[in-house]
Amino acid sequence: MKFLLVAVVILILAWRWRTARSTTLNQRAQPKTPPPATALSMVVCRHCGVHIPAPDAVRGAQGVYCSNAHRQLAEA
Repeated sequence: MKFLLVAVVILILAWRWRTARSTTLNQRAQPKTPPPATALSMVVCRHCGVHIPAPDAVRGAQGVYCSNAHRQLAEA
């Protein structure tokens, strides 16, 4: 009976040790995910209809354009 009790205690300790170890290994193995990139708002060129990010757009008197050439063509 003592042998059975000692065996059960050893098995429980081994099981607890393995689950604790696997949890710490999983936490280390998971790469830290970078924060999601923020989406840029898109605008449409009034001359050719191409969608471009708003910070890259060229502002004109009649709207936004994808380049200075299209702004000059549209506003000439």
